[in-house]
Parts: sequence; structure tokens; C-alpha cells
Amino acid sequence: MTSESRPCILVVEDDAETQGFMKILLGRRYEVRLASSGEELRRILANEGSQIRMVLMDLSLKGGEDGLQLTRALRADAAWKSLPIVAVTAHAFPADRANALAAGCDAYLEKPIDNHNLLRTIERFIGP
Repeated sequence: MTSESRPCILVVEDDAETQGFMKILLGRRYEVRLASSGEELRRILANEGSQIRMVLMDLSLKGGEDGLQLTRALRADAAWKSLPIVAVTAHAFPADRANALAAGCDAYLEKPIDNHNLLRTIERFIGP
């Protein structure tokens, strides 16, 4: 499978170890782009937005914006209203899940990530 034919997933995550894990796990099946901030997210979407099929959004990001704010901003933009966004977070309380879904996330996954559950969730939205 050529890289052009593989769906592209944007992972918004500020932890380098988790970025590396996601790149290795997902890189077998998908093209993976990494952003560690809202600024990087916007730059990637501006340059490669037509290729991005899904966003995996960490809710706790260092810097000015967290994942909930970024999700709300994407949902407010007509260009990204239907882009699948999956919250990936260490926040595991029922209120955290409710807040993520209310912000516009399509699904919610808790860290530590269950590899099979992550891949099943991605496949549900964009296929294998």
C-alpha cells in the first residue's frame, strides 16, 4: 500500500513518548501527522487538511489551548465540522467523557490506550 493510498490521522499530543507510541502503532496502517499544540494543529490543517481523515485529540495540552478548546474551534469551522475527532486522555471521570463529547468529540478513549480498542475506534470512523 503506498503512502498516498493510506488514510491520514492527525495525532494532537504534547507528550513525546506518546507521540512515538502512536506513530509506531498507527504507522503500520495509516499515515500519521503529529501536532503538539493548537498552532501546529492549525498549520497542518492549513497545509494538509484535505488529506486528514481523523484527529486523535489529547485533552490535556501544554500551552494556551487544551484539547476541548481545540475541538470546539474545529467544530465551529464549517471545513472541519464533520472531521472525526476522538478524545484520547488520561482524564477518566464520567464528567471528563461528557465534557469531551459535549465539546464535539465523536468518541472518547482513556489512557493508557488499549491498542485494539484504539484501532477498532479508528476503523469505525475511517476504515482499516
